[in-house]
Amino acid sequence: MLLVKINSKSSESEFPKDMKTISISQPEGYLYIVTDSHLDQQDAPYTEFIAMLSQLKQARMLICLGDLFKVWLALPKFWAEANREVMQAFKELQQRGVEIVFVIGNREVLLPRTWNDYWRTQFPFTYLIHDDVYITWGEHRYGFIHGDTINSNDHSYLRWRKIVRSLPFEWFFRAMPSPVARWIAGKLEATLAETNQEFKISFPEKEVEHFAETVLHDVDFYFVGHFHQNKEIQVPQHPGTLKIVPDWLSCRAVLQLDSQGKLHTLYFDKESSESKAK
Repeated sequence: MLLVKINSKSSESEFPKDMKTISISQPEGYLYIVTDSHLDQQDAPYTEFIAMLSQLKQARMLICLGDLFKVWLALPKFWAEANREVMQAFKELQQRGVEIVFVIGNREVLLPRTWNDYWRTQFPFTYLIHDDVYITWGEHRYGFIHGDTINSNDHSYLRWRKIVRSLPFEWFFRAMPSPVARWIAGKLEATLAETNQEFKISFPEKEVEHFAETVLHDVDFYFVGHFHQNKEIQVPQHPGTLKIVPDWLSCRAVLQLDSQGKLHTLYFDKESSESKAK
């Protein structure tokens, strides 16, 4: 989709204290978006994801819309080898001058509640977002959210989310030895995978459309992960488009936005990890 053409000469990003808007006034290169990779050793091998990161051409910014690993106890003391290698790949992107925006999904727990200089040394993220974030990209404005709270009818999940985001839950896990904590997290993930099948199978059209009505009045695109779909939703009398971002887990997809606002979907071959635009 071609939006308004802008001139791009230099790139400077600025993040206000409200942690809601990132401003890049004159973008160069590409903004990439990836979501719901659910990385593991089998269904979504983390090595394929690392290979993809190394091939992002002319990357200026990478937005990760959450659910990076199948389950992730995100404090460094709990990291397994897969976590360490993926974090190293993100760090190498940062060293190339790429800003990394990580939006927390429903499979990440124990990430910092505040983002300060100490935590920036522990995680290879430029920005850590707990809810939603807006990015001004030249003359365009984009919104981003993981999307797990959009379906207000999924009461069981929302109750569970409240528990795992609570301080008592965090204190409980922080006190555990790393192998025990990872074992418990794996058991919890397996149990949750079998619950609320009705909500996981059906796409909540009405709830997503209602959400679109609340966010599309002042953006070109609003990007949502979580649903493992590839959809575009528009609302009458709203100029923007709600884009459900296709997931890495099932189709190895990454979105690419250029400095003029043109959107492409890149698919990475599972065998060669080479990308093809569609």
